[in-house]
Amino acid sequence: MTYDSQLLVKAIRRDLGEPNTWADVHTYPNSMAECVIDALWSERVRYSVIEEIIQRYRSYRTGEGGNADTDSAQDLLATFAIGVEAWMDKIGNRQRVFSRDEAPYKAEVVREGAQAAVDSQVSTTDALRRGHSRDSAALSDFKSRWLLLPSQHSGLTWERLLLLAGVTQVPADGWVAEYILREGGFDPGQALAPTEVEPILEAAAKALSTSPMRVRNAIWRFETKRDRASGHGPKGSHASRAGAIADEA
Repeated sequence: MTYDSQLLVKAIRRDLGEPNTWADVHTYPNSMAECVIDALWSERVRYSVIEEIIQRYRSYRTGEGGNADTDSAQDLLATFAIGVEAWMDKIGNRQRVFSRDEAPYKAEVVREGAQAAVDSQVSTTDALRRGHSRDSAALSDFKSRWLLLPSQHSGLTWERLLLLAGVTQVPADGWVAEYILREGGFDPGQALAPTEVEPILEAAAKALSTSPMRVRNAIWRFETKRDRASGHGPKGSHASRAGAIADEA
């Protein structure tokens, strides 16, 4: 594998700036409900829209005597007892998962995502983190159900769900791999397996005096922002149909 770590670090500094200027991903380490809402609302929106929805959800749960910041997927599912239409009026909005009129509302997909977590017995962020660290059957079942949700087959929102829940292992990502291949001095036509990405990010993080996850997130944000206008996605994905994930910068 031809690879130049110094070349990659130089490109990161050129494109992304120094680590102390990078925005961090907002996380909800104790609220599966907020993770599900944020992840499934994140396509084709500015992050300010998600922030508004999360704030309305928190206000709604406070009014019910609950605490959104510790809500499970079961708690989120229970809020849909008022009906999807009322939920969109009180908490969400009427954005659809893609632009055609027949597309389901994102609120409907959030309800289905919460149901998938409950059905797979991965209803809390703690259960998700434990399942990820152990590669559990329950998490595998949840992921399969998630990817079957309308317009979620690309896996981009699944990766975001893991990040929001506080999974610390650097997830594989097509955009990050493409950046590394483009800027790391690789020979044309080379490819990177997911297991090869993590040590490269670790080496870059050490050179930049930061964490591999922060390097990964900064590259990911740079690549998705760069590709949003063109509709380009990483090779082998359906990202152009799924839409770009929310820009948090």
